Amino acid sequence: MSANRGVQRPNGATQGKICQFKLVLLGESAVGKSSLVLRFVKGQFHEYQESTIGAAFLTQTVCLDDTTVKFEIWDTAGQERYHSLAPMYYRGAQAAIVVYDITNQDTFSRAKTWVKELQRQASPNIVIALAGNKADLAQKRAVETDEAQAYADENGLLFMETSAKTAMNVNDIFLAIAKKLPKTDQNAGNAGSGPGRRGVDLSENPQQSGGCCGK
Repeated sequence: MSANRGVQRPNGATQGKICQFKLVLLGESAVGKSSLVLRFVKGQFHEYQESTIGAAFLTQTVCLDDTTVKFEIWDTAGQERYHSLAPMYYRGAQAAIVVYDITNQDTFSRAKTWVKELQRQASPNIVIALAGNKADLAQKRAVETDEAQAYADENGLLFMETSAKTAMNVNDIFLAIAKKLPKTDQNAGNAGSGPGRRGVDLSENPQQSGGCCGK
């Protein structure tokens, strides 16, 4: 959605357009979806993150050069018993982040299944990003970066390895999605509200320094 009145950025510049997009996180349980969202929205990391039940909703804004992109983020539960609920959350989503754990090959296979499901059932123009999380545990790596990158290239996905623990590439993957989304009124999502609203200008501060470890 666009607004006629300018939005004041932290550096004093004015930007005129606000676009709102629904973004869903999908992936196996315990790959770190909630930790990525918590790091992105609040700049926090909790070593022991409770499993999401159903889905959690948060919002965060990203400031690009002439546009404020507001993400309405649905963090879905990874347990198999919640799988049937997933279409309710990715239906109408303009973006998705499919998360796997680089130390667990099974979660990468599961991520591929999610990508296929999104390609088959989600919005035709959905922007899909693949996140190889827990990059801080590279010494226990089970999924090679080149393998994941090749898969992402074949399927037209954005791809980054991330760490919710160290904040590595967490802001960057959301920023990359924001840049790829169409900034027109008809493509912007519907208005909504949720906890955790806090603007962050990623174009000027691409990396948040983070505390401890990455789920």
